[in-house]
Amino acid sequence: MDIFNVDIVVPVWNRPIETRNCLVNLAQHSTGARFILVDNGCDRETERLLQEFAERLDHNALLLRTDTNQGVVRAVNRGLARAEAAYVVVVRNTSVVTDGWLEPLVAFAESRPDAGVIIPRLIETRDGDKKKRKTGQGSPMEVSLCSLAAMLIRKELYDLVGGLEEEMDGGLWCLKDYSRRAYGEGFLTFAVEGGAVYYREETPLGSVVRREESLKRSVSHFTERWGEERTFCVHIPKGADIAIMRQRSEVMLRGARQGHFFTILVHSGLHKELIKAGFDRLHGNMRIEPLPLLFTEGGGRKILESLRRETPGTVAVAGIDGIPFPGVDDITAFSEVERIINAAEAERYGRGLKLCER
Repeated sequence: MDIFNVDIVVPVWNRPIETRNCLVNLAQHSTGARFILVDNGCDRETERLLQEFAERLDHNALLLRTDTNQGVVRAVNRGLARAEAAYVVVVRNTSVVTDGWLEPLVAFAESRPDAGVIIPRLIETRDGDKKKRKTGQGSPMEVSLCSLAAMLIRKELYDLVGGLEEEMDGGLWCLKDYSRRAYGEGFLTFAVEGGAVYYREETPLGSVVRREESLKRSVSHFTERWGEERTFCVHIPKGADIAIMRQRSEVMLRGARQGHFFTILVHSGLHKELIKAGFDRLHGNMRIEPLPLLFTEGGGRKILESLRRETPGTVAVAGIDGIPFPGVDDITAFSEVERIINAAEAERYGRGLKLCER
């Protein structure tokens, strides 16, 4: 019996040209992996393509079939349920992998036992343009959600939490939910550098009304389970040093893992220290911004107003209790933000203040 270290699940619904391109590149750039192909009620042309591909790979491929399209989430879950390898990779049939895409995922998973979900360097394509949106560039960084375009899931995590939530949409909220469930078991979601995976956003199926109803259900289900995601603008006053930022960052990192977003305003000298120390690579939901040398109360108001136009409801936070956010009256103490994060950690994730210690 062959034992594979990586199983690659590919959910397929029609699109024979894109599917062939996906599979050819996967076979070329994924040496030693086993393929689990999920025929999700494909047309005859795509069905024959999958059969031929599976026959050519022989014992390196497993072909599953359903008579009707059950949706991408159910197709992915069916493939995950048949996986046996230590690492399971999901790749959508419209994604195209390149040389060196898989090895960094496995290497990082082996170096970080707390890495439950890992996404590669994803590059979105639109109308042939491959420079629209990129993720996973630079050093590894935590992110708030995984991706159906391509992601590695540790089998140990799957055995604990199961597959994707089928009652949510097959997009944003379903993927956020999986990363939260992983975090609840002490596993983190990362984006890593390496060979690129080109993908494109999928066009949702169904009528506008049906899609809107599905989205509302997904948001409601997600919020009931995990609470609302909030956006904070944290002002770190002049004179604060990197030790204070390290303490604050530990709290904000836990909040980012819960889906909250932080814009952290610091003075230019501290900003340089933080970038050098890698604070800007802690989490995709933590953004460190330098303040101008001549920072006034009016400047503070303008920054916050701009953030609130972009994200209504952004909360202004005094990074050190008792020191005001210049030009802003409606501020929240950092200790209150910490209380909110700690309460959610205990109530919704069941682990109190315990961090991922693996």
